Amino acid sequence: MGAIAGSLWAGAYCAGLLWVSILVRHLGLSPWVGVAVASVGVLVVAGLAAGLLPRRWPRGPSAALCLGAGAIAVVAALNYGLRYPTPGPLDLSHRLAQPEIAGAHQVVWGEVQALPRLTRNGRGQLWLTTSQVRLLDANHHPLGAPSLARGKLYVTLPADQIAGLFPGQRVQVQGQLYVPALPKNPNAFNFRAYLASQRCFVGLAGETVTPDRGQSPPRFALWQLRERIAQAQAQRLGTPAGPLVSAMALGRKAVNLPYEIQDAFVQAGMAHTLAASGFHVSLVLGVVLAAMGQQAIAARFANPVRAKVIAGALALGGYVLITGGQPSVMRAAVMGAAVLIGLALERSVKPLGCLLLAVTLLLLLHPDWVDDVGFRLSVMATLGLMVAVKPIAERLEWLPTTVAAIAAVPLAAYLWTIPLSLYYFNTLTTYSILLNIAATPLVLVLSLGGMVSGAIAAVWPWLGAQAAWLLWLPAHLLIALVKWEVGLPGSALATGHISLGQMLGLYGLYGLWGWGEQIWRPLRRRGMVTLLIVALALGPLLYRGATLSQVTVLAAGQDAVMVVQDRRSPLVVNSGTDKTAFYTVVPFLRQAGINQLPHAIHGDDSDRDNWHTIAEKSPIRTFYGASSALGVLPPGGRFQPLTPGQSQPVGRQQVHYLQEGARGLHLSLLHRDHWLLLPRLTPAQQEPWVQAQPGLPNDVLWWHGEELTTEVLDAIAPTVAIASGQRIHPATEALLKQRGIEVFCTERDGAVTWTPGQGYRAHLRGRQSSLAFLE
Repeated sequence: MGAIAGSLWAGAYCAGLLWVSILVRHLGLSPWVGVAVASVGVLVVAGLAAGLLPRRWPRGPSAALCLGAGAIAVVAALNYGLRYPTPGPLDLSHRLAQPEIAGAHQVVWGEVQALPRLTRNGRGQLWLTTSQVRLLDANHHPLGAPSLARGKLYVTLPADQIAGLFPGQRVQVQGQLYVPALPKNPNAFNFRAYLASQRCFVGLAGETVTPDRGQSPPRFALWQLRERIAQAQAQRLGTPAGPLVSAMALGRKAVNLPYEIQDAFVQAGMAHTLAASGFHVSLVLGVVLAAMGQQAIAARFANPVRAKVIAGALALGGYVLITGGQPSVMRAAVMGAAVLIGLALERSVKPLGCLLLAVTLLLLLHPDWVDDVGFRLSVMATLGLMVAVKPIAERLEWLPTTVAAIAAVPLAAYLWTIPLSLYYFNTLTTYSILLNIAATPLVLVLSLGGMVSGAIAAVWPWLGAQAAWLLWLPAHLLIALVKWEVGLPGSALATGHISLGQMLGLYGLYGLWGWGEQIWRPLRRRGMVTLLIVALALGPLLYRGATLSQVTVLAAGQDAVMVVQDRRSPLVVNSGTDKTAFYTVVPFLRQAGINQLPHAIHGDDSDRDNWHTIAEKSPIRTFYGASSALGVLPPGGRFQPLTPGQSQPVGRQQVHYLQEGARGLHLSLLHRDHWLLLPRLTPAQQEPWVQAQPGLPNDVLWWHGEELTTEVLDAIAPTVAIASGQRIHPATEALLKQRGIEVFCTERDGAVTWTPGQGYRAHLRGRQSSLAFLE
């Protein structure tokens, strides 16, 4: 009964944390409201279980155990609420509530927390632990004395400003504070929630950084050891092979791995090889225990078992320290420690119980890790390995035994992380299982070789660099293999975004697949459960794609970008400029499950690079535009010119290219509303342009937010006005509202979506944007 009670109570703690996390992070309740709702819910469930379970299952948990589990789940919810990230009383985020400070230049004093890195945009980025802040006037002169400031600050700077900075260094940074943005497009990356997960609630767009005088790096620090290893490996292997080997040994968070390589490995389904994880911990522990078990080595010790345990513990502790104690590493390290304890006590360890114990202990110390996507993926992948490898290997009995065993491991981990991948990343990596099987020898060689050469480099960098040179060929072979796989058609399928209910339902069915045979006899046939899993995962996505009629004007900076979803015939109007495709259009198409674009229209807010970025992920079949757009045609597409003054069908939509030069588009979408995309015109240019366009009235005016004359509004007579831009000219917005026209601004209100049933909706309107209650 002791083992049952321990498992029940540990499971109750984890379930309580997960339940309150769902209420707060996914359903949008404030932290303490979520804690209250979760507590009431678990107490009701515990009461029902205590009253009903002992009668139906006499050998099962007693009423006291059930009530104890409910109490522990309440403790978990309270622990989550107490540790939920909220800004302290001296946090810099409070200053932004003062109108005279918001947007002003300030100087912030603080201590560099970690080694600076480069962002995708080529700017420097660092984390700062703040101590003081002072406001500056318009001429950058100090205003008053410095104020106390406590908390963490996310700082971006010109790349040349971060050279020579090191952790622990005291610096002054000058720049402008800003509130991290909420996602402006559906299912987009939530930068504010990401910073909050790091217990940071404000950002600083820095201009200059000034280190305090008289500082020098410490004689020894763990970050210096990581730097020494990474530099030694890069010395002989070069870039990107050197950073790749370092990432495969220490995790990509410990090194500056080029984003091109990171993206390729993510798309290929090999991202786990770049993250310090259970695989790396198992490799370290396995090699050390195997080496200590050799007869020649074991004979040197009076107590070989104790020596093996001590060596394993030192290796585990050293690897955790050098990688920085990431959640997935800590989970694997706790499980490894349990294995060592079992070895010392000469007792076997139950894998599932060990996993439950490790997860519970870590969540006791870090309840916020329940929201960490990497931690969730690590736990589910490990659970999949424990539960599914044997049944999958049995189904692959027609293969040679070794091949079946090798194939079952990545297949089990892949299948058990699919629901999380669909929910968070909206993508399935098509060939990743085959790639993981083929790349297993290379991954083993590079991971183990990186660790060995890193250990040598930590003592003697020159010798470590020579040892790393032996990995040049396998590193380049792995890079070539990954890039080849990424270049295959359909290497990553956009599935669309599944709901929270779907994800939880899928894991419920996974549980039936793994344990159903032991509970309900009718579920002995796993094929039935497999069909239910496929139906639940793909059924709603396929139905939505076949029936959805929706128009979305994306929040894309100053670019006017539209995606029309008309069943299976989507259309994109404009690609955007300045990496808009990478950051906005491609993620939206991915969460919408669009893998191919039958139609795309090139307009003023488009360029060649962005169209090619879109076409790499969603190939374009027919490309429409003025004759000058032929030069930006993506590979594989067919060009269809748009003739000025003529209405032409684009799939099921109608497009009227109004005028060469000062271009504009008249769009008839979904057989309902008529849209006018107004070109960028000054007030003086607007009246001649309007006079040259007969029959101009439209339901929706779509423009960039510039000032509009009364004559333009009279001629168009819209019922809805949508501005793709940072702001709308105040006089124009006032005039539109006076006429009863519904007004939207994408950078203020978020993406604007129209559906037949709900009309026009803005993504950010009505959302709670408090810094304390993050989405």
